[in-house]
Amino acid sequence: MYECGWGSCIRLELNYHIQKSTKESANWLILVNGLFATLESYNDVVHQLGDEFHILRYDCRGQGKSPRPEGIYSLENHVTDLHDLVEELDIINFSMIGLSNGARIALEYSRRHPARVSGVVACDTYDKPSELLKLKLQSWLKAFEEGGAYHRFDVATPWIWGETVVNKRPELVAAYRERAEELEEKVLRGLVLGAMEGDIRLEDIQCPIYFIAGKEDVLTPPYLHEKMLSSCRESLYKHRLRIVAGGHASILEFPQTVKTEIVPFLRSL
Repeated sequence: MYECGWGSCIRLELNYHIQKSTKESANWLILVNGLFATLESYNDVVHQLGDEFHILRYDCRGQGKSPRPEGIYSLENHVTDLHDLVEELDIINFSMIGLSNGARIALEYSRRHPARVSGVVACDTYDKPSELLKLKLQSWLKAFEEGGAYHRFDVATPWIWGETVVNKRPELVAAYRERAEELEEKVLRGLVLGAMEGDIRLEDIQCPIYFIAGKEDVLTPPYLHEKMLSSCRESLYKHRLRIVAGGHASILEFPQTVKTEIVPFLRSL
């Protein structure tokens, strides 16, 4: 694999990174971040993907080195940003891996642009925000207002990280906590309020979807993924659901899941 460098999309100047396979004929794979993550969060995931794909990862608006405008960062905004990015880079056909809100972006993009997307891996996500999920997300905003960035992180931790990783890899959680202060209030508010909006019509999506659910995920539990699977349209292919180790950040907690479960699905596309 060789690096193809960093860049920024003209319209919003999204921060992105391309890693090209040594095989020019390799398929494109786009990685879409979780709600508060940066593209670097996928470092271990990329390692598990090997040299099979041309990989594009980027920071959504409000994340990492991408712009942080005022207002709510809606699903509509995120999908438009992604479309502008792939148009600028002239990436015509690709598959996607999305985590949490990143999976929502991937799913909605595939619904709107079916000719471009060959398949979606949707990890630890949801198609529509339930009232219970809204209450969970609202608690993060209130925690920030009352106690600041670290308090918000501590309140959110039991919802995001699985019990296994908290017990066995506390250094991973601590590393993310150290960066919690980088998230300013307007960005937190913009991201969270955006995550509380939108209803993805899964029955309209034409490409194969592979749902990945962490068995310790209490934010978007496996039963929600089972409901989403049942909402997908019947077609010549079969949508899939795999319950794996980890919590709401399952593929970050256990990156080997990418190699054992996700790569075979991507190959089948």
